[in-house]
Amino acid sequence: MEINLNKYNPIKGSSYIDLPYAIKAKHAVINVQNADNACFAWAITSALYEPTGLPQRTTSYPDYRQTELNYSKVQFPMQLCNVPAFEKLNNISINVYGINEYFNSDIQAMTLHIVTLYVYAFEKLDVTKLPDSKDFYDTLNDEHVSEENYARAKLAWNIFNCETIGDYSDVYVVSDVLMLADIFENFRTICLQYYKLDPCHYFTAPGFGWDALLRMTGVKLDLLTDIDMLHFFKKGVRGGVSMCSKRLAIGNNMFIPEYDNAKPSSYILYLDATNLYGHAMRRKLPTGNFRWLTKPEIEELSIFDIEDDAHVGYVFEVDLRYPEELHHEHDDLPFCPEDMVPPGGKFTKLVPNLYDKIKYIIHYVNLKQCLRHGLKLLRIHRVLKFRQSEWMQKYIDFNTDKRDNARNEFEKNHYKLMNNMVFGKTMENVENRVDIRLVTHWESHYRKPGVEALVAKPNFKSTKIFCDNLVAVEMNILEVKYNKPLYVGFSILELSKTVMYEFFYDYAKKKYEKNVNLLYTDTDSLILEIKTENVYEDMKNDIDKFDTSNYPIDNIHNMPIGKPVLGRMKDEYAGNIVTLFLGTGAKAYCVQLLSELIKKAKGVKHYVIKKHLTLSDYKQVVKEGKCIYKKMYVFRSHLHTMYTELKNKIALSARDDKRYVLKDGHHTLAWGNKMIEQLYKEAEEESKVDKRLDTLLNAF
Repeated sequence: MEINLNKYNPIKGSSYIDLPYAIKAKHAVINVQNADNACFAWAITSALYEPTGLPQRTTSYPDYRQTELNYSKVQFPMQLCNVPAFEKLNNISINVYGINEYFNSDIQAMTLHIVTLYVYAFEKLDVTKLPDSKDFYDTLNDEHVSEENYARAKLAWNIFNCETIGDYSDVYVVSDVLMLADIFENFRTICLQYYKLDPCHYFTAPGFGWDALLRMTGVKLDLLTDIDMLHFFKKGVRGGVSMCSKRLAIGNNMFIPEYDNAKPSSYILYLDATNLYGHAMRRKLPTGNFRWLTKPEIEELSIFDIEDDAHVGYVFEVDLRYPEELHHEHDDLPFCPEDMVPPGGKFTKLVPNLYDKIKYIIHYVNLKQCLRHGLKLLRIHRVLKFRQSEWMQKYIDFNTDKRDNARNEFEKNHYKLMNNMVFGKTMENVENRVDIRLVTHWESHYRKPGVEALVAKPNFKSTKIFCDNLVAVEMNILEVKYNKPLYVGFSILELSKTVMYEFFYDYAKKKYEKNVNLLYTDTDSLILEIKTENVYEDMKNDIDKFDTSNYPIDNIHNMPIGKPVLGRMKDEYAGNIVTLFLGTGAKAYCVQLLSELIKKAKGVKHYVIKKHLTLSDYKQVVKEGKCIYKKMYVFRSHLHTMYTELKNKIALSARDDKRYVLKDGHHTLAWGNKMIEQLYKEAEEESKVDKRLDTLLNAF
């Protein structure tokens, strides 16, 4: 480790500190300031390099632009909040010192995030001293206040001369609102600068993002006026696939201390597609000119002659056969997932299965991929033709570039969300909108209908009474305006699936054949079990398939580090070795790294997962078929009155109706697999044998 020190001398002009207002206002002191915006860069350079002449002169040091330091994401003058980004970019640590007595302590205290109390009675606001730290216990998250946060609370209490909890609460609210307003103004400045739109004129960020997209691209999208076309796309919309194909895997390789070289070398790799939906949004998407193909046109259509990037696209409604000879090869990740109630299930879920498909709606790019991998096309029912172009690409690339050059985490997240939000707008279901009227009177007043008039209408649905003079009346929607391009969202979902299937079947399966198994998948991620000598060497040999931008510079695998590339697979743990995987179902799994344990459980509070779910719990579910319950506190609202509720919830369950779980508890089969019928027959035979044995035993 190399440490470089550089001393700042406050009396020099290059270390300018503004004067307190009382001195500055007298105009009797000359306070010299260096106006060079690159002071930060020169300060870092002077700390890292020996001077060749007078240390006070910049000419005694190499030009900071010609050093090894990366200033590509730095905007001068450097702001204090952007120093961490520079540290991360260059893998160095920088200490920044200030002179506290020159800053207003009130303003400094206001910029600190202070904790508050749950106030459950108005008389508590009149308490005249700050409660002890134990009274700040957070039941909802099962944690005590940290020493640092309690020290901030005491600082705020003293600086603002709080006399009661009510005063302290006012300070908390004001500081919180002012900080949020400051953040919003920063957000507003960015939006006005780059999108030429003011977010103050929008109800939601997605609404703003959608208009920013339309303005930047200048695209004109046709709205569907044929109700059959609308229902056609609605039927074809299927979200991301989430399932656990194999519930247990143990890593065994040279990087694990318990490596057994008598057994095959195996790795567990968690791969995540970089900005999967952003990658799909860069491709050719529908814009208009929708029409049904005639029967003669369908007969003349050659599917494989249609280029993926053609100016004209198609969506098919087809019957497909899943040949039994593909069942074993495709069992981990079947093509053409369907919304269905799985055998033994109660609710509709998106289930990848090996059943034949009837009237399946599919994008032509996905259909070509399925047919290439052996599925058989039996019949084409309908084909919808449309014009398509890469109309989103400019907007996606703009935000991606801005994110790559972001100066701080706020900007980085902002540009990421600007891309993600527009996808949501293409999928917005206007049928879910509601019509709720808040009414304060029974009879109608001045053309304002009262409860009596609304209840008498034929589209009346229900009421909620809050008090004697406030009622919420919900009305059924009489008219729905379909003004969202659902066909764009459908295409993005379909094209994103081709990326995941292409990587798994055209790369992983081709390279490793029987030595690769899918353990788990969730929309844009794959957890693979791979039997190979060194999977990281394999990655380096096929580096064009991977995004290695998250690997540290000095990683133990000597993995070359490139820039983020949309659609490529990224090692989620950046070379950290996975020793164990345990999966219990969709969005519920546990990954043991050499250095930490990562746990996931959908619908379970974060603190419960962190503090109360254990590795043993996951093992009991997978190996013993147990069901794990955990208690957690949640907020509930009834008629806008908040309650704290203690729930005893199923955190982990061995029952996974998306797959057929075998007797060993960790191998599964996709529904529709030809082996399941044979297993059912064997189970029936075993049951008959057991009954015969029981009969014989009872006879004795």
